[in-house]
Amino acid sequence: MKVGRAANAVKNARNEIKATQLELSFDIHESREAVSQQENGRYRVQPNIASYFAEKHNNPWVAIEAAHEYTHWGVSKLDGEAADLHRNSTALKFREELEEAIYAMDKAMKKLAVNPSHIQSMDMEIIEKSIQESLDVITASNHYVAIICKEYGISWMKMWTQHKVKLIQRRFLKK
Repeated sequence: MKVGRAANAVKNARNEIKATQLELSFDIHESREAVSQQENGRYRVQPNIASYFAEKHNNPWVAIEAAHEYTHWGVSKLDGEAADLHRNSTALKFREELEEAIYAMDKAMKKLAVNPSHIQSMDMEIIEKSIQESLDVITASNHYVAIICKEYGISWMKMWTQHKVKLIQRRFLKK
């Protein structure tokens, strides 16, 4: 059985805090066997473990990987040979992706004025390009926030809570 990214993220996060499976099981109020089964991919990583690492250890990667495995879309932690997750690199990449997305969106805006049922295939490619560039921004911004929060000891959960409060105050989101 292939072990998934979320399972590996749990194991890495647990090793990072130098805890055994038994110690982790005490903290999350589950059996050591449940922790083992999630780390080995026999069971999906449960939300309580993802929340535990994000809230208690400021490590959002377990939750990010688990969400990706549940939905099969969204961001995964970049781990390929070309990925550079240094804080300066992620900041530069985030800015680069923003600029590319703005350029692509400017081109797409002219096409978005046309009724979707009358769009031409060339115009659809421009719109799809703007979507792809926007997805690059989402990936880059998630990595930027996660890495900056972790390295500077800024609470990932606090930042998201403040963001949610702001959205509620501006009436973009209902409680």
